[in-house]
Amino acid sequence: MATLVVPGASLHHTVTGSGPVLLCVPGGAADSGMFAQIAAPLAEHYTVITYDPRGISRSTLDDPDEEQRIEVHADDALRLLDSVGTEPALIFASSGGCMQAFDLVARHPGRVRTLIAHEPPLTTLLDEQPDIDPAELLRLYREHGIEAAIGKFMADAGFEAPAEPEGGFPPEMAQAMAQMQTNFEFFIVHLMKVIGEFTPDYETLRTSGTRIVVGVGETSAGQPAHEAAVLAAGLLGVKPTYFPGDHGGFAAEAAAFAPLLREALDG
Repeated sequence: MATLVVPGASLHHTVTGSGPVLLCVPGGAADSGMFAQIAAPLAEHYTVITYDPRGISRSTLDDPDEEQRIEVHADDALRLLDSVGTEPALIFASSGGCMQAFDLVARHPGRVRTLIAHEPPLTTLLDEQPDIDPAELLRLYREHGIEAAIGKFMADAGFEAPAEPEGGFPPEMAQAMAQMQTNFEFFIVHLMKVIGEFTPDYETLRTSGTRIVVGVGETSAGQPAHEAAVLAAGLLGVKPTYFPGDHGGFAAEAAAFAPLLREALDG
């Protein structure tokens, strides 16, 4: 574990394994813990970087009220890559983290060899817009608290919240869920609108020289992020690649996900 000081923030990250550099970019309110299950098998083949994005979990902001911008988050990702090496790298990005990965690839041609973008939530591409409204979620959060806002977000996105077992969650999981609530506050107040308004430069991405794979979950069909990712793949001139599980299949089904991710990364 290490901390990288960047303009306006300190990024908590880990570097494990050896081989080509692979940066794992979490999305939304998620932190590096989302990659805990898949990082170990990947580290047998790659130098794996996982991190908490600025403002999330252990990555602190110099100014907590600072306006968040996709290009700043992309610059953070680039600095993490540069801290490990200068050879063209690999990126596996999840959900909203795909936006900063797209921006990094577009602005720094040649820096990324392969990008796996797993279910980028480019929901503006959908004919029927989902009910995920950043302004409404912000209102819900301010008037009814974070649990109400999270509940609506999960329902609108088609996600299922984990059911609490009899006797409550184990202490480690309860602590992780409490941290996720704090992260969701930051996401709803500072990040969600920025992610939702981002439009990739599809033409620049197609001609960037980076091999781009758009991943979707085998069991997430019908969810907004899945359907939007399928449309984004078409705009990028590729067919969607199916991976085990749903939007978070890399965490829930890591054993089945990892070898297919390796195939996609190695082309």
